[in-house]
Amino acid sequence: MKRVIILGCTGSIGSTALEAIRTKHLDLQVVGLSAHTNAPQLIASAHEFSAQAICLTSTTLEEVSSLNTYSYFSGLERMLHSLDADIVLNAIAGFDGLRASLAALECGFDLALANKESVVCAGPYLFEIAKKYGSTIIPVDSEHSAIAELLKGHERQQVQSLIITASGGPFRTLDADHFAAITVEQALAHPTWNMGKKISIDSATLANKALEVIEASHLFGFDADHIEVVVHPQSIVHSMIRTRDGAVYAQLGNPDMTLPIVNALCTGSPSLVKPMDFTNLSLTFEQPDFKRFPLLGLAFEILRRKGSSALAFNAADEVAVHAFLARKISYPALVQIVMRTLDQKWDEEIDSFEHILALDAKARMVARSLI
Repeated sequence: MKRVIILGCTGSIGSTALEAIRTKHLDLQVVGLSAHTNAPQLIASAHEFSAQAICLTSTTLEEVSSLNTYSYFSGLERMLHSLDADIVLNAIAGFDGLRASLAALECGFDLALANKESVVCAGPYLFEIAKKYGSTIIPVDSEHSAIAELLKGHERQQVQSLIITASGGPFRTLDADHFAAITVEQALAHPTWNMGKKISIDSATLANKALEVIEASHLFGFDADHIEVVVHPQSIVHSMIRTRDGAVYAQLGNPDMTLPIVNALCTGSPSLVKPMDFTNLSLTFEQPDFKRFPLLGLAFEILRRKGSSALAFNAADEVAVHAFLARKISYPALVQIVMRTLDQKWDEEIDSFEHILALDAKARMVARSLI
């Protein structure tokens, strides 16, 4: 039985993982859990799944009978080092997840990664740490999980490009003249996925797809000229690969994160998701509008610039999204803050976690000055 630690167990990805373990009879043993703020649910899940240890990363967690308890991110690192495990599912949202990813890799655990910021912000450094400690990074995002599965059937030299699908978000057909009037509630109303606030806003601006483009480049070794994005509103095709002979191979499935999560944690599990019903199924595809959604185009520029541009993009986006959710800035201002932050030179190559923290702080300071 494979031993798993789930970080961010009360969020969307973590809850889906626990539900799959609960209902799909997976060959997984939960040994550790973390949450950021929801202590009651964290404790309840730990008792249900007979976990050994728990950590609350936002504040002090009082001792709980029969459980080893830890607090804050420093406690999370200690919890990881204290447990015997095979794999860590990192479902922590945002930049904070990077510290957890590095700690998990340094313990020698394989890393099922739902925290795209880890790859975007740390870049090659993250994979150097994984190699140093003999760990494997396994993507959990539905798009990257699909690509990983598709690449299993093809030699790398046979593949011309990766094709990442995007739903287009809630403003796919909205004229840019109306963007200034977009409300927080409208931006949070994603048409096909039920997600947290940050990722929902990122899906509205297509910043989330920009992050996925950068992540795909690092995960699979494809440069900006060999990654494509296509808008697919139904979210049935999760990703595709284009081979050198001109063929295109795709993975299709209903919008359900159970499959990519479980595939990252274990193999050979039957009946994970509802079978696809092709009755009256209609699929459409469109080219992305880089003029109305410039953050997506910025991702390709970032890949060509290299250095620490991706880290600056993520930092500026987190600052701008937080300001938008707080109703301090408009939707167009959100996009412009990220674009203007990236106007500066971000060409430093990352060589340590401390370097990442310093660059992140610098980018956030620049973004805040633009609010």
